[in-house]
Amino acid sequence: MVNSFESAHRKTRTHGGNIYEAAQRYGVAEKKIIDFSSNVNPLGPSSAAIRAAKKSLPLIGRYPDPEMTDLRKAIARYFGIKHGQVVCGTGSNGLIHLIPRVFKPKKVLVPVPTFSEYAASALDVGAEVVQMHLNERDGFRLDPIEMSFALKGMDMAFLCNPNNPTGQIIPKLEMLEIVKHAEQHGVRLVVDEAFMDVNEANSIIKDAIQSSRLICLRAFTKFFALPGLRIGYAVSDETTIAALRDGQEPWTVSIPAEYAAIAALNDWGHIKRTRRLIEKERERLLSALRILPGVEAFPSAANFILFKLTSFDGPTLIDRLGERGLLVRGCSSFPGLDNRYIRIAVRTHWNNRRLIKALRELLIP
Repeated sequence: MVNSFESAHRKTRTHGGNIYEAAQRYGVAEKKIIDFSSNVNPLGPSSAAIRAAKKSLPLIGRYPDPEMTDLRKAIARYFGIKHGQVVCGTGSNGLIHLIPRVFKPKKVLVPVPTFSEYAASALDVGAEVVQMHLNERDGFRLDPIEMSFALKGMDMAFLCNPNNPTGQIIPKLEMLEIVKHAEQHGVRLVVDEAFMDVNEANSIIKDAIQSSRLICLRAFTKFFALPGLRIGYAVSDETTIAALRDGQEPWTVSIPAEYAAIAALNDWGHIKRTRRLIEKERERLLSALRILPGVEAFPSAANFILFKLTSFDGPTLIDRLGERGLLVRGCSSFPGLDNRYIRIAVRTHWNNRRLIKALRELLIP
């Protein structure tokens, strides 16, 4: 189902990871909160990234490189592309808002439920946002054929792959079909791969460099665990990237952020440990959720899991977990979901066990 979405009906932009508000609300010290509401690497940042950020501190008395040359070259080496096909920004969120400002779409397609900033960025430039509702009966899977029809008459479309908050992934072959339809209809397709780092085989970054209609987004926020430094990047053909760079404000990435990001890309030990942990713990967590009474857990290809409560009040469960120092993400702010849906990040084995133990105590009479 596709319908128009006006700014007057926009829900409050809510995001996870607000441990500061949670500490005050539940009377729990910030350092004692285990944050399952934010989908950040449970291992934290690479030690090499932390050392690099510290090493850069004597340089903060000067401006960062406005071209971000070293960082763009490091990203290009990581993917085997050219640095002219990369633009960096203040997190992927900064780029999500930059893209509509530069290309000025009139009509933007956003499948829902998904990350709220796609619609917000389009509305901010006066575009009409059209929602395509994903069906829960299909596990919130996006149908490429339905998407191809929905693209007609659009100027731009946003896709999150794997999707936040559902965890569903669009396999690469299906995504390339969608890309083909977008090109046929003259639609600029923005694919946010913020959670693709554990599923690189399904990435279309290498395809983005060959298309003026495809932009791929990535960030150092989630997998590389650098949310406090705000670094993201977009990959596309050189003409598209040049247009984005021309429309961007200068000095969007700080010197410590650039140093940390470059070091993180080169720490292959941390990258491999992270992938192993997330793949192993995600399956354990998913199995544990599926045997809880009144819980319907959806499959996930990301570092988080969405589940639905069928016999317990969502806000009550969130508060009771919060009182125990366990912060989870209520999903009622996502269009198409309500307060029965909760998203949890995949964390370390012992953190995950603590959450499952608490859920058992609360859900089993």
